[in-house]
Amino acid sequence: MLTLRNRALSILVLSAVFFLTACGGPRSVAGPEAESLSYKQLIQQAEAEEQAGRFGVAAEYYRSAYSLKPRNQAILYRAAELFTQVKDYRKAAEAFQFMEKDADDYPLLGLQFGRALKQDGRYEAAQRELALFLETYNGADRPIVSEIVRNELAGIRLAQESIGRPATVDIDRPGRGINTGADEIGPVAVAGDQLFFTSTAGGQSRLYQSRYEARQWTKATVPPGFPVIAEGEFGTGSISPDGRVFYFTICSGLTGEDATNRCEIFRGERTTNGNWTQPEALPSPINLAGANNAFPHVTFEDGRELLFFSSDREGGRGGMDLYLTSRQLNTNVGGFSPPTNLGPVVNTVSNEVSPFYAVEEQTLYFSSDGHPGFGGLDVFITRGSGTRWSQPENPGQPINSSADDAGLTIDETTGVGYLNSNRTYAGGKESTRENDIFSLNFRAGRARLKATIYDNTTGMELGGAEVSLLELTDGRTQLLEKRVFPTGVYTYDLRPGRRYRVEIRREGYQGVEYAVETSTTGSSLYGQPVFLRRSSQIPAPPVPEQPVRPSVPNTSPTTSPEPTSPAPAPAPTVLPLSYRIQVSAQRNFREEDAKYDPIRKIGAIRAEAIPNSTLKRITVGDYPSESAAKSALRKIRAGGFPSAFAVLYRNGRREGQVNL
Repeated sequence: MLTLRNRALSILVLSAVFFLTACGGPRSVAGPEAESLSYKQLIQQAEAEEQAGRFGVAAEYYRSAYSLKPRNQAILYRAAELFTQVKDYRKAAEAFQFMEKDADDYPLLGLQFGRALKQDGRYEAAQRELALFLETYNGADRPIVSEIVRNELAGIRLAQESIGRPATVDIDRPGRGINTGADEIGPVAVAGDQLFFTSTAGGQSRLYQSRYEARQWTKATVPPGFPVIAEGEFGTGSISPDGRVFYFTICSGLTGEDATNRCEIFRGERTTNGNWTQPEALPSPINLAGANNAFPHVTFEDGRELLFFSSDREGGRGGMDLYLTSRQLNTNVGGFSPPTNLGPVVNTVSNEVSPFYAVEEQTLYFSSDGHPGFGGLDVFITRGSGTRWSQPENPGQPINSSADDAGLTIDETTGVGYLNSNRTYAGGKESTRENDIFSLNFRAGRARLKATIYDNTTGMELGGAEVSLLELTDGRTQLLEKRVFPTGVYTYDLRPGRRYRVEIRREGYQGVEYAVETSTTGSSLYGQPVFLRRSSQIPAPPVPEQPVRPSVPNTSPTTSPEPTSPAPAPAPTVLPLSYRIQVSAQRNFREEDAKYDPIRKIGAIRAEAIPNSTLKRITVGDYPSESAAKSALRKIRAGGFPSAFAVLYRNGRREGQVNL
């Protein structure tokens, strides 16, 4: 792990466990009485507030003290540091701006000033300050400092290049049912209508829940049956896909100049009566002594439970690094493998936190202040597994902002995402001092390919296929991505108004390919179920008998044979027996209607003409088994279509409604 040799260098690694600064509840500022206090009284008050962990108030007192003795640079510098800690970037920049450059006492002042300007969204000014600092800084740690500054400058260029681009994500800030004047972080989608999150409302960091009813979130309450955290502060959590186990962080909550705030990961199980067991700390080496261990995320894959988390333990690359541990399902808690660092492609010399892994897409979402970003912590996306990951991509605005953006999670049933951010937001949030939870609608202007591969003989889902996505442009074909999907489900993000070819290959099976053309008018889900034939099922073409010819010397010039075009792959086979879920019958059908958003991820939505009628049947999916259809029916009803029902199809022809 990076060794921080002095206090000046330590500011290069931001406080990644950012919720620990929020343990004091709603923040206030120094009152009018500050104007009547003497310099000595202001300093005493500032030190007391700082010791109590009320850093924003302390910063205001230090700033007031500096106004009485403007030659005292140390007081102004302390105010600027504390304004930075409470994420008041504008006041931090104002304080740094009045500092006299002193290479001995404040060697990294230019970097701190530039960062404050960047997170306040003043990119041009930040660019000037950071470039000047890079040119003039000559400290012994110049190599690592230069790397960090160049990274900040790359993030500014990224932000400037994105200005004016159309947004492909709708972002919204839920009302006061969730967000308050305190900090709300760590959203966890428990179901399509329920959200767990952490809030410091009331002065203590605790777990809350809210439900989405009648198009709004209910007033948040403590989940019934969840144990009281008597010692320490609740951090962030993650619930297992089966809803039985909740992993979460508890931190010591110590504050003050020299306090060491340590975090550990705990787990609790939901009992049959809906209550939760008492939290149990995970064993070492997950909770490694002397390190922060936080931001757990749990999911299932191939009979294993995967646990991603963040830690600043020795042996890491920087501040907080991402790690992965796993165990076989239904084994004891001590069965976790030794945590593995995700490696240098993901982890940087700074901080990586809040992982979220979408198993079907093999996609990891996380936040980092070490990759080029728009602000401090930005959300990044990488694809892979284990220690093999693609180069992280910045999804841009509005997911990311000039502030800190983290904690991204996606509700698997609705496709809606959530994150926490301290950004300002028109119509209700004017300060960057507190974190709020935001919702993300990825369907706005987004096209997506998602379908399932089956064995044509057994009808079972077929994993291990290689799926290639190619874009067709002006007669040219460009390979965009090629991946092997461990399950039968394959998925890619597409762009509106484009033409693609999907090629599917698997050893022992005949390949299949088909074309996709995306709409230019909005979001949609594309793809079709594919049924691969085994190679042994494909009869060899008959070889015609050749007439016997006398041997005649070949006197023609030797030439290369004409190239033969490969035989086109057969079209996907229609499933002999399948189920679809009918959600309605109507005259006018618009696939992009928002009412279908909660069910888009469950299956392809289509309209079928009804003979001798102006109505159309609106159906979802093509499910090869009764169990798959039953599961989809349950999700669709929960997604806003309580009258949906299952329909049986034979060889693509509708048989009629069935009861599952």
